[in-house]
Amino acid sequence: MPAKSHRSDYIILVTMAIIAALVVFALVSWGWLRKDERYTTVRTTHSTRSGGTMACYLLFERLGADVRRSERPLLPEALDKLDVLFVIDPLLDIEEGELASLEKWVRGGGVIVWSGQDFLSLLRQRRVRVRRYGDEINDGEPAAGPRVPQKVSDLPLAPDVAMVRFESSNKLDLDEGGPFRIEDEGEALFADSVGIRIVSHRRGAGEVIVLADSSFLANAWLGKEDNAILAANLVAYTLAHARGGRVAFDEYHFGFGSRETGWSVLRSSLMKSSPGWAVLCLMGAGILFLVYKGRRFGTRYAPARVRRRSKLEYVHSVGATYQAAGAHGLAFEIVYQWFRRKAASHAGLPPSAPADRLAAHLARRTLHDPGRYEKIIKECEQALDEPRLGARRASALIEQLVTLESEVFNGHRTRQ
Repeated sequence: MPAKSHRSDYIILVTMAIIAALVVFALVSWGWLRKDERYTTVRTTHSTRSGGTMACYLLFERLGADVRRSERPLLPEALDKLDVLFVIDPLLDIEEGELASLEKWVRGGGVIVWSGQDFLSLLRQRRVRVRRYGDEINDGEPAAGPRVPQKVSDLPLAPDVAMVRFESSNKLDLDEGGPFRIEDEGEALFADSVGIRIVSHRRGAGEVIVLADSSFLANAWLGKEDNAILAANLVAYTLAHARGGRVAFDEYHFGFGSRETGWSVLRSSLMKSSPGWAVLCLMGAGILFLVYKGRRFGTRYAPARVRRRSKLEYVHSVGATYQAAGAHGLAFEIVYQWFRRKAASHAGLPPSAPADRLAAHLARRTLHDPGRYEKIIKECEQALDEPRLGARRASALIEQLVTLESEVFNGHRTRQ
């Protein structure tokens, strides 16, 4: 390819690289400056943004709670290691299998703190009347502010909380047919001038705590008013009613951790179970068997020497054509001259070498009697001098040459 074509290729590649870099830079800059609002209110403990809950996680640690993050599906193998679980406004849907495991875990003594409408699936949406706390928290008047009224100051989460700040005015309606249908009689844990904010109800040996608004746990709201005290009261209440002290925040439904797939389940079965290791060992043994089955030990045997047909037979067949025409002498001469040239070549002698000398060299190769070889050669030379050679004598001499050729050329390798 000429140099000019090379330069054009380089120009095209450099141009494409510059365009790609500009596009990537534009996308990164646009995404950085845009500040996607969808991720500012994600209640993950990994987030330091205003809507994250990292500050709450650190607060629970400072209070001495055994707090951790759960980045696995809410199934028995993960839930059995927990006593209190915070599921705060999950982004991903809770699967049916997880809901069944959660309900069984709660009935066995677990305490779950939930915020999100998907919790209706866990409660099976049963229309059972729940005791309502009072007729009107604020006597029918509009909410004057985020203060905690005196009449609800004796609720379990209200001690030392005089003023709270929530992001919304969401509240829990405990009437029959309200948005949260509780199986048994529920208990209001906290309320302010807006209404009931936190409700608890028993399910078997465990407890479910529902938050109307989880914003008081967020980074931007935890330090406002007495929100931190309310959060501390909440974790203290859950630990007092749980079977143990292990607290976890669900992070799996914010996209952290790894989702189970067919391959991951297979890998886990192979690497984390005794039958899986047995299968791997058998597979390894089978592979080693296949590898070593084709392995050669020791030196390689030389291929067996194949005895090829004598070229004299071909010459003899050609001579047979002449014999059929009655030219026995010509046919014999063709055969003998071919043999003498080949014998002289193997002996390193000229084709006109004397019979005795040629015979001696041939006998040296085969360790036979040189007199026998000399006799055969001389008989053949005398036959060539006869004016008319009979078919029987020509055939007999050719047979002797075939035998001699087999002994000399086929039975031994040429000496260097």
